Amino acid sequence: MRKLVLVLAVLALPVASFAQQEGSVELTPTVGFWLGDTIARGVTPTFNFDVTVDDAPAFGLRLGYRFAPNWAVDFALFRENADLVTGRRELFGGRSKIGEIDLTTAEVGIEGSIGHRRVVPFLAGGIGAMHLDPNFGNASADTRFVANFGGGFKVFFTPELALRFDWRGHSVHVGSNTDRCDWWDRCDESDEWITFTEVALGLSFVF
Repeated sequence: MRKLVLVLAVLALPVASFAQQEGSVELTPTVGFWLGDTIARGVTPTFNFDVTVDDAPAFGLRLGYRFAPNWAVDFALFRENADLVTGRRELFGGRSKIGEIDLTTAEVGIEGSIGHRRVVPFLAGGIGAMHLDPNFGNASADTRFVANFGGGFKVFFTPELALRFDWRGHSVHVGSNTDRCDWWDRCDESDEWITFTEVALGLSFVF
């Protein structure tokens, strides 16, 4: 019990004043896991059935510039390869792999953090573009608008080194401007967006 109290006390201590300092740059290689979502049938002319972009690991890089002690602009680039499987996530639902898809995501956003201690929580959001390159039949690649929002925290070991945890939702527009609904399916605007949930861990180098 004493050890636990000691650890918590150390984490609560302030770091040197130049941690999270205005004008600093944070470079963060990340590795994580993106939880997929389902593209509803009729949303694209490629599929006349539900297709799920399966869960998959993702790798990326974040670059942040702190223009104020608690505010930073954040640039991010991620790469993921996921399976395309039939159907939705249903209990005991049969699903078959029909192909793969490469996802490359580039985003820019704002990060707002709270405090200057060893553990620094933050909220973040941004917009960008996602390049979707499916390996399925004669399906072609496309680039679509994506928006993200989420949060996380950083644990500073030194003012120049921190462990960063991110949890975010990335919503990408997959609909088209053409009539995408067949006779059996009513148009639903919510089907035009799919959301990937990102859980990521990174190591931040502060300059």
